Amino acid sequence: MTERSTAVGQTERARIQQRVVASRTVVTERISDAIRRQIPAYATLGDAQRRETEAIAAWGVQRLLELWVFGTSLDEADLRQFHGIGVARGTDGRPLFAVLRAYRVAAVEASGLIHEMAGDDLTLDDALALNRVLLESLDEISEVLFAGHTSATTRLTGDRADVVRALADDLVTGRQTSTAALADRSEQLGIALPSRFGLTVVGSPDGEEVTAGEVARFAAAVDDPDGDALVLTTTRSGQGVLLHSRPVVDATPSARWRVCVVDDVALADLPATFRVASAAVRHAPAEAFGSGPLDEADALLVALLRGEPRVDPRTFASTALRPLLAPGQAHVLEGLSAYLLTGSSTEAGRRLGLHPQSMRHRLRRSRAVTGRDLADPWDHLVLRTATTVLAIAAD
Repeated sequence: MTERSTAVGQTERARIQQRVVASRTVVTERISDAIRRQIPAYATLGDAQRRETEAIAAWGVQRLLELWVFGTSLDEADLRQFHGIGVARGTDGRPLFAVLRAYRVAAVEASGLIHEMAGDDLTLDDALALNRVLLESLDEISEVLFAGHTSATTRLTGDRADVVRALADDLVTGRQTSTAALADRSEQLGIALPSRFGLTVVGSPDGEEVTAGEVARFAAAVDDPDGDALVLTTTRSGQGVLLHSRPVVDATPSARWRVCVVDDVALADLPATFRVASAAVRHAPAEAFGSGPLDEADALLVALLRGEPRVDPRTFASTALRPLLAPGQAHVLEGLSAYLLTGSSTEAGRRLGLHPQSMRHRLRRSRAVTGRDLADPWDHLVLRTATTVLAIAAD
């Protein structure tokens, strides 16, 4: 850096600006790396959040250079932008001190990079001007970030029920579900999210909207002898949605409500599973609910028959026949498939070279293992479709 008594002028500053902008990728990576290295809350960001951080860094450096080149200050649009960022970080649950520190780290790193890239083209006066822009901007940015973050956290913590509903909504739609975001939101609520949830969707056959009170009634059916089960509830498009860490004991459908229960769903699979379950509750024929709530196989069959949501037939088949695909059950599956193909236990036994009594034993075993009754039209359709898909897939 030279010590000429006059500034290099707007033209020379613009040249330095162009030099820095031309190295935009290097600049944003250096700033992003510094933030992740120095601030633990940013070290575990997911890919989407990391890209967002880099985009904000790139935009911030560009605006800083513009303010320096033209001798201006942050305008109302800039401040609204940073206020919105503060709101977003508060909604994510990212700690305020970490957010403010990230901007301080970014400012220091950006200043060092500009000095480094300017070299001897930077005068003392222009270096001082750059530092002044940094300090003044950082002061204003910190103020609006604080205001935005505080407004978001106040809104979120003002009504815990709303926060829980928002979390349930985000889990079933796949919004803000990175590991870091969920960890922050769980800490804010004082809960521990399991890696897998049970999913229950409740709806009406005539379009009646499910109320929060009805959802609460179904939530009370969750098996919770120790009082430590986690149940998140919300309503979406007139349906009740429950995410539960323990099984539902009694979710029997009635003339008023249709129910679908899917057990053991990974967090990442919740959005797709919810779409399938929601569509099944809305579109499944009445006979599908004859023996109780729909399960995952029922919901997948409805999707397969409707053509949406899109499902792989093999996924449906393996789900419907999962108990019979376990070790030691091949003979039961063989007997079931033969019966469904022939429509007669006598003919199925003859094809397999089995005594009629042995064939009947296999069919009884199939019912016990799958929970499906071949005398029930819907259960028969589920098993017939699944075994057919399995046979076609094996060819």
